[in-house]
Amino acid sequence: MKSYGSFFFLALALTLVGPGGGSSRADAVTADFSLGATGISVQPTTLYVAITLNNVSSRSASAVQIASIQIGSTHLIAKAPIRLGTIRSEGSSVVRATITRNSLNSGQTYPLIMSGRAQFASVNRAFRLTGSIRLPNAAPGEARAKSASSAPHRTKGAPYPHRSPSFDDEDNGSRWVVPTAPGAQRAATSANTSLKKARLGDPPAVTFNTNAGVGISGSTVAEPSGASGGGIVFMTSNWYAAYSTTGGSAFTQLDPTTIFPNDAIAYCCDQIVQYVPKINEFVWLLQGNNGDRLAAATPAQISASGGKAWTYWDLPSTIFGEPSLTGFDYPDLSVGNNYLYMSWDACNPGSPPGCDSGRMIVRAPLSEIQAGATLNMNYSNPSDSPMVWGGHVTQDTTDEVFWAGPNNNSNMRVFSWAESSSSYFWRDIGISAWDNNTLSSTTPDGLDWMQKLNGFPGNAVIGATRLANQIWFAWTAGTDSKLTQPHVEMVTLDRSNNFNKIQQVQVWNNSYAYGYPSLAAAECTNEIGMSFEYGGNGNYENHVVGFWGDYVAYITTNSNVGSTRFGDYVTIRQDPSKALSGRFFDAFGYGMDSTAPKTDTHYVVFGRNKCK
Repeated sequence: MKSYGSFFFLALALTLVGPGGGSSRADAVTADFSLGATGISVQPTTLYVAITLNNVSSRSASAVQIASIQIGSTHLIAKAPIRLGTIRSEGSSVVRATITRNSLNSGQTYPLIMSGRAQFASVNRAFRLTGSIRLPNAAPGEARAKSASSAPHRTKGAPYPHRSPSFDDEDNGSRWVVPTAPGAQRAATSANTSLKKARLGDPPAVTFNTNAGVGISGSTVAEPSGASGGGIVFMTSNWYAAYSTTGGSAFTQLDPTTIFPNDAIAYCCDQIVQYVPKINEFVWLLQGNNGDRLAAATPAQISASGGKAWTYWDLPSTIFGEPSLTGFDYPDLSVGNNYLYMSWDACNPGSPPGCDSGRMIVRAPLSEIQAGATLNMNYSNPSDSPMVWGGHVTQDTTDEVFWAGPNNNSNMRVFSWAESSSSYFWRDIGISAWDNNTLSSTTPDGLDWMQKLNGFPGNAVIGATRLANQIWFAWTAGTDSKLTQPHVEMVTLDRSNNFNKIQQVQVWNNSYAYGYPSLAAAECTNEIGMSFEYGGNGNYENHVVGFWGDYVAYITTNSNVGSTRFGDYVTIRQDPSKALSGRFFDAFGYGMDSTAPKTDTHYVVFGRNKCK
């Protein structure tokens, strides 16, 4: 989560820039609006488009309507005008429409013009906004991975001077919003998911070994990540890290700004942690100001050094073919049989011209991490996956990694990269329609705890795991006449049968909202564990965990205050302890305490007493 100014500056900076770049401008009479994130789904004869219109003025705009949309030589099919109603000052609305495709080609960039009218007070004003938009590549497709390398370093000279955090005006920013497929049919919903308090050792169906508050205050956008291994629990949140040698009963706080140098990479904000049993090391990915940084240490090294002894590799944007200072935001990690997989949003808002925008996947050999040697990495081209903006890679991924994003609300693009291959592949998979309208959920103190989620990561596929030949993807979806609260949408695909859909299910309850799903697979029970959040409709936002198919979410935190800047992810990992035999999970999530306000981050160990 890197700072580039306010959300609306972000939207202006990103103005309909496709993966290949682009720009927009507003005439003097249209300076009240700017163009924001877009999505475009290519059909045989039409294009489904979603375009964000931002009100950047200091006044609310009423009776907003879109008269025309033009991409290249093509025009809006739907009967104009498209009525958007009122857009508050510094607010936005998504325009979804169908455009004739004509001779427009996949992978090419075209000019975009959108015009309409709006009222400010009693004055009716016209606007005309111009930009550019790139059509996604055709599917199915493949691309050869590129190569990069990074030399190792070791922490020395610590502690470095502390740098204080500042999250006042930070937002990841979005480059993709989901188009709507006209007339798509909604999936049948399964039973709703109810709530129970998580109690140690109870109920018998799910055992809780640990539900420990970390006791460290942080940003309200906490983004907790962590793992356990070798007698150590290591976890992170925005602007701090912590480790425990007592199974989570007590944590020692670490300051990343004092462990690593304040150099060209430095440290910014987001962090992700994994433990790799094969090499007995924790791996720690930290978002920097100019790329990211990967660090590795054994449990013994963490314990002996007080968490300060690390081998690390700098990952500046330039080694991946991007201009210097290109933003690498919203990182993620996954462990395969022989590779560590890193991913991030490349070329986020505020990045320099010429950067390549989309989700980048990087793999590094585990053997080179263990040896503390130069990393010889392979990486994907970000613009191949613009619809995966904000998405995560599959956990428990063994010999092949997967990532996915919504082309529209009834189709998703699924990517795969086998460890034995130097190329990655993609294909489009049809699914049942889901609701991509506004995400909103209000806490008892009148705050919309999903306000930030609605902008980012939105409907990105942030929950992903592999269970044998089943690939599971999950994301936060909106509401309809049956599902009146935001919910988690989840799809299971069959890797062994051409990625055919096995099932599509929902985690929902019409008494409160669910969101921010994270998934992992239980090796012993062959089940999917979930770490996510619930709240709204008279409930504060809180962390919950559970197994898919139990239709029960167990509350681990006890919030007493709301927030409009909750997010952006929570975490779940399969617990590697031999004593737990692949039956338990380590989960990290958080609630909010009104004192400070304080982030109530929890480390939770839960699972089954026996394999099914």
